[in-house]
Amino acid sequence: MKKVRLLLVAAMLVAVLAVGSTAAYAFPAGTWVSGVAVINQSGTTANVSITFYDTAGTDVFTITDTIAGNSQKSWYTPSIPGLPSNFVGSAVVSSDQPVAATVNTQVPTSGTGTMANPNRVGTSNGVNNASPTAYATQVMKGYSGWSSYCSVQNTGGAATTVTATYYDAAGNPVDTDTANIPVNASAVFDQETNGALTAPFSGSATFDGGGQNIAVVCNFYNSGSSYTTAQFHSYNGLSAGAGRLFIPRLVKDYYNYQSGYRIQNVGGSPTTVTVTYFFNGATYTQTSPSIGPGQSWGPYLGDAAQVPELAGVVGSGSAVIESSGQPIIATANEDNRTQGFGVTYNAIPDGEQTNAVLFPQITAKYYGFSGGVQVQNVGGSAATVTAVFSMQGRTDVTVSANVPSMGSVSWFAPNVVGPDFNGSVVVSAGQPLVGIGNGSYRSDVDGRYGVKYGDSFTTYNGINK
Repeated sequence: MKKVRLLLVAAMLVAVLAVGSTAAYAFPAGTWVSGVAVINQSGTTANVSITFYDTAGTDVFTITDTIAGNSQKSWYTPSIPGLPSNFVGSAVVSSDQPVAATVNTQVPTSGTGTMANPNRVGTSNGVNNASPTAYATQVMKGYSGWSSYCSVQNTGGAATTVTATYYDAAGNPVDTDTANIPVNASAVFDQETNGALTAPFSGSATFDGGGQNIAVVCNFYNSGSSYTTAQFHSYNGLSAGAGRLFIPRLVKDYYNYQSGYRIQNVGGSPTTVTVTYFFNGATYTQTSPSIGPGQSWGPYLGDAAQVPELAGVVGSGSAVIESSGQPIIATANEDNRTQGFGVTYNAIPDGEQTNAVLFPQITAKYYGFSGGVQVQNVGGSAATVTAVFSMQGRTDVTVSANVPSMGSVSWFAPNVVGPDFNGSVVVSAGQPLVGIGNGSYRSDVDGRYGVKYGDSFTTYNGINK
């Protein structure tokens, strides 16, 4: 069977887990759960299983199901009756057809969304190419109210000791941390409780799997003291860099939303990067200072002093990052600091772009949640880009747009499909593409469920097919 490995929080959490009460690490306050969406990339019905492993690597429960061709299904851990209470662990999705998946880590929407008890959610991708080393661009401890943790799953064939090396903002290694992880199990590297890291700390990390393949997901989060500080960001640790990266979506002064990004040098020598921004049909170029091995660098577009090249620019755009000689990785952030929204996704390495991008879960007025996709044409010429919105039991809806080379196009699902849509989107073109999908609770779009406060904003990388 073809497999995609999923890592959620410490991979999976069930609703009854009062976070912090049963674990030796400190999750943000609240009761946390997980959800997973799986899309069948083929036109043939897929036989799918999801196996849950506890932190000892024990198989505690398996779901079996089918997914129709080119369709998706989702599962919510509190609604899985065979999953034990207080479960914290990892999962593996297996299928006889090619599949892709996304994972949510969240405080349950039921009973939350008030000023005093805000929503919190982050989304990452299932991992299908684990490797012996993984890199994390953003790790923090007590940094202006922000902290982080990273979950590492041993996807190899033998138990292993995983070593995390932390680098400060100047690229200096400041600490190493280890965890022994059985096969299929996961362990949490919690920067907030790491006594060797001195707050305020903001830097990067490298994870060594001790000869076994590993998968990594990191979450960083604001203090959560109010709904305006409820931001919870999830992103995938990456196993290898490239000389060129694509960022399909960046925003600047866009309806109170701002973007930032962090670039990590995963090579052995210093490098500089050139960032070319594409906004409103125009291009702008910024060059970084020298970035040392293991070090990360990147500006916040909401601070004019950090991106003087974008003075006067307003709107939504994209970017291309090019290194002067060393492999690099990057993550892109987007936040709204008046509402407490925040998301992170991985920049796409050159070579992963394809003529079709899949989005396992996009919603339109679905219990108040709505989202969309943004796709960048990274080919050498303009192209007609076509998006097909699909949901079981409904007729597909197709839209298209002409997109210039390195430009991007967005579709907001409520403007394309009818209400109560919870489905998938496939975007294709005659030129190579990359893209991201996003969503949030939007009472201004769907007022049937009232107003909720806090971070309901999610973003994930589209799956290149």
